[in-house]
Amino acid sequence: MRHDIDLTNAILSAQPVRHSSQDVMMSWIRHAHEEQLALCGALEEIADSLPASVNRQKCIYAAKALCPLIRSMHQYEENVLFPYLSQRHANAGPMLATLSRLKFEHFEDEGYAEELTEALLRLGSGEPVNDEAVGYMLRGFFEGVRRHIAFEKAHLLHDYLPFSPISE
Repeated sequence: MRHDIDLTNAILSAQPVRHSSQDVMMSWIRHAHEEQLALCGALEEIADSLPASVNRQKCIYAAKALCPLIRSMHQYEENVLFPYLSQRHANAGPMLATLSRLKFEHFEDEGYAEELTEALLRLGSGEPVNDEAVGYMLRGFFEGVRRHIAFEKAHLLHDYLPFSPISE
């Protein structure tokens, strides 16, 4: 399955809706997952283009979309989804431990997203970069995001969203 994204609009469309209805919440999560997967696809294309045929404009768009999209998703999950799941599974210690782990992963992911944004901006502006290191950063990031989404679908959202394995 291939995910495409209009990186110029990713920032605007990633703004969370503050409703608590389960249908609205799951619709927002589904859309945000789609945008994240599309961004992963764009990052993979950049990684595949290294070192010879980098699309500099795509690097700039990805850099500008990356942190706002990731932060918006994490903010929504931590302020809306996780409290909802905590309340529904108040007596389930494993669920609370999972939510705690995911919050920590969010913190790490945001740090990696900031570092990757800097690398993408340098790459997009034509500054010299270590192509191998940037490729490694890109692949590590988008593979981690894909795993994170698959985990959420399988272990947190299985009762609310249809599970579909992530494949490119």
